[in-house]
Amino acid sequence: MAFIELGKIDKNLIPIIIGCVFCFLNRLINHYAETSLFYNLVLTNIFISISNIFTIIPYIILKISSKKIRQRDNQTINNNINNNIEYIYMKDDRSINKGKVGYLILTSLLFFFESTLLVSEFKLKTNTWIIYIVVVSIFCYIISKIKLYKHHYLTIIIILLLGIIIDLAEGNLQKDLINNYWFILMSLLRQSLLSLNYVIIKYIMEKKFVSVYEVSFSYGVISLIINLIFAILDHNFFGIYKYKEYFNKFNIRELFVVLGIMIIQLGMELTSLITIKNNSPCHIFIICVFGQLIYYFYNLTENSVLVIICLILLLFFSLIFNEIIEINLWGLSYNTKRNITNRAKIDVDEIFNITNESFDENNENQMELNKNDIYN
Repeated sequence: MAFIELGKIDKNLIPIIIGCVFCFLNRLINHYAETSLFYNLVLTNIFISISNIFTIIPYIILKISSKKIRQRDNQTINNNINNNIEYIYMKDDRSINKGKVGYLILTSLLFFFESTLLVSEFKLKTNTWIIYIVVVSIFCYIISKIKLYKHHYLTIIIILLLGIIIDLAEGNLQKDLINNYWFILMSLLRQSLLSLNYVIIKYIMEKKFVSVYEVSFSYGVISLIINLIFAILDHNFFGIYKYKEYFNKFNIRELFVVLGIMIIQLGMELTSLITIKNNSPCHIFIICVFGQLIYYFYNLTENSVLVIICLILLLFFSLIFNEIIEINLWGLSYNTKRNITNRAKIDVDEIFNITNESFDENNENQMELNKNDIYN
C-alpha cells in the first residue's frame, strides 16, 4: 500500500478548481490601484448585488425544464394514477417549501453582515481566515452531525500551527494584537458568520432542495435593497462616501473594473455554492488557501519563501482534511469516507455470500430429504 494515495476524484472537484481561478483573479483585481471603486464599500456591494440578481435567469430556465420533465413523465401514466401522483407532488412541495423563504432570508442577511465585516480585514495583516476550518467543522458537527476523525483533528492542528508561523514570520500577529485587536475580533466574527452561513446553506440544499441560484438571487435582492437604502441616507445625511465624485470621474477604465468585479465575484460565489452542494462547506478552505498562495506569489517580500512553503503545506493538509489526498500512516486513512464505504461494501458482500451459502445448503438438504422420501 502506498504511503500517499488519492481519495475520491470525480467531476465534483471541477467547481473547486474553477473557484481557485476566480479567487486568483479576485486577488489581482483587488490590488488594482488605478480604481477608486474599492474605496466605496457601498457601491462595491451594490454592483456585486446586481450581478447576483442575474442568477434569476438560470433559475427560471431550471424551473421551466424541470416542470416540462415532470409533465412529460406524468403523461406516460394513466389518468387515475397521474392524479394521485400530482397530489403527492403537491403535498411534498408544501412540506419542502415550508420555512424555505425564512431560511433564504436568514442566509441572505448572514451574507450581508459578513460582507459588511469584510472591511475589518482590510485593516489587518493577520491571517484570521485560518480559523474558518475550525469554526466550520464545529458548525458541521452541531447542525449536520458530521463527525471528525483522527485525520481531521491532526490536520486542523497542523493548519493552525502553520497559520501562526506565517503571521509570526511576518510580524503580523504581534502588530495587529497591539494596534488592531478590535479588527481581529471583527474578522473572527466574520469568519464565524461565514462558516455558519455555509453550513446552513448546505442544510437547506439537502433538506429543502434549495438551488444554488435561489441562494445567490435572494442574497442579491436583499443586499441591494439594504445597500441602496444606506446609500440614499449616506448621500443625504452622513456623507461617508462621495457618490457624485465617483460617478463624475467615471470612465471606461472604471467600467471595466465594475464589470470585472461583478463577473469575478459572481463566479466565486457560484463556484463556492456549487462546491458546498456537491461536497461540503469545508472544501471552501481549499479555495481560500489557493487565493492566499497566489497573493504571496504576487507580492513577494523577503519572508515570502517561508510563507509560500507554509501555504503549500497548508494546501496539502487541506486536501488531506477533505480526503482528496489520503495518508496511509498511523491509521489516518482508516475513517475516510472512501474506506468506510469500502468496508461497508465488504460487509454487505460477506452477508450476501453467507446468505447464499446458507440458501444453497438448505436446498441441498431439502433435495436429500426429497430423494429419501422417493426411495422410501
